[in-house]
Amino acid sequence: MSDPFDLSTTGDLPVTVQIPGYRLRRQVGEDSIGLWFDAEQQSLGRKVTLKVLRPQFEEHAGALAEFRQEIERLTKLVHPNLIKVLDTIEAPVLALVTERFIGPTLQDLLAPGKPLGQERALRLARGIASGLAHLDAAGLAHKNVTPGFLQVLEDGGCRLALFRMAIPLAEQAALKGRLAQDPQYVAPEQLAGDDPIGPKTPVYQVGALLFHMLAGRPPFEPGTPQEVARAHLRTEFPSLKRAQPFLQPAVQELVEECTARDPEERPDLAELIATLDGMVTRKGGAGGAAASDAPVARRRRRRRR
Repeated sequence: MSDPFDLSTTGDLPVTVQIPGYRLRRQVGEDSIGLWFDAEQQSLGRKVTLKVLRPQFEEHAGALAEFRQEIERLTKLVHPNLIKVLDTIEAPVLALVTERFIGPTLQDLLAPGKPLGQERALRLARGIASGLAHLDAAGLAHKNVTPGFLQVLEDGGCRLALFRMAIPLAEQAALKGRLAQDPQYVAPEQLAGDDPIGPKTPVYQVGALLFHMLAGRPPFEPGTPQEVARAHLRTEFPSLKRAQPFLQPAVQELVEECTARDPEERPDLAELIATLDGMVTRKGGAGGAAASDAPVARRRRRRRR
């Protein structure tokens, strides 16, 4: 199978730096301190993603310290559902090399009105929850759980991108009241209220993503980010049973439990993963019997507000 991406060397890269052993192909992203490139590790003929410090920050002590902190944080994370660090470079410029993060993403697959199907959605949700659980165990959270940061693999699995996204739990808690998360998947406690941002916050995010995958639309109608966020805070989360009445009842109930407004009424990540494992067959799918008969780790009746 031919490579679907054109990796021919381009002559209009936004940086002129050359990194021994690597060939930069084209820019595929950026953040406030770095530029991301599709690249090739020449000794292995391996395609990778390479993040380099922006040229204007090469002598900036604060940016250098922040990038080194990110490198230290990400190199400790090894999990099949997280983009893995492969190499770090100090000279001629500070750089971080990871597994290749380039399409398709979950965002590419989410066409309006076209659900992914139960089997595929459950497997993706399991991978997302597992990656987030590994972050949580390391004292970290994903700053923005959103389809564009989820790479879908050929085997049906997924990996979360981490550049500038893996943040300490305390930093996530400090973001309360600020819309740093994609509003379609933001948990109510991230916006306001007495409930703290905590280990059950990502459960809501996975539930909202699972709703989108199964319903063929995001939880709330398009609007400004503020309008969509307020809907999570003030409006009852939409019923998956109404959106897709022929899905297995256990799947519908799981989404309802994960998106409970009160975090205490949600399962925790370990329970969510165990439930999804019970719904996914050994072949990697979710058949009718497997999904309908799967034991749910904890059953709650959601209190509607």
